[in-house]
Amino acid sequence: MTISIDISPYVTEVTATPEVTTVNLSTQVTTVTASLALPSVLGLVVSGENISIAPYNNITATTLQGAIEQLADNNFSQSTVPVTNINEGDTWYNTSTDDFYVYRETSVGVFEWVPIILGAADGDSDTLDAGAF
Repeated sequence: MTISIDISPYVTEVTATPEVTTVNLSTQVTTVTASLALPSVLGLVVSGENISIAPYNNITATTLQGAIEQLADNNFSQSTVPVTNINEGDTWYNTSTDDFYVYRETSVGVFEWVPIILGAADGDSDTLDAGAF
């Protein structure tokens, strides 16, 4: 990863002789390019698997890697109906039909993929109205 940083300091030039001391101040823009690498700690490479985080809301993981995986498991983008690792509130974009679905409870104890549409619902889909569905 490369990061560019512009620094605008006052550059100070000091010239001293036995008779005169001159100080020149000017502004210049200096571009510093730095490569960022995560350090190793006692030989252990720092990665998402060993960066600890505090669980929050429905993210129960305690590592950065685990949290990213949990977030990724909430959304599907594929041509076939997701059937494993599904939880209420997950979304699925059907790449074959360009339809968008949410996995929700449609009756007591029954969970299904329900299409979300723009416009009027036809009974088996939810209407997305910019505030609720």
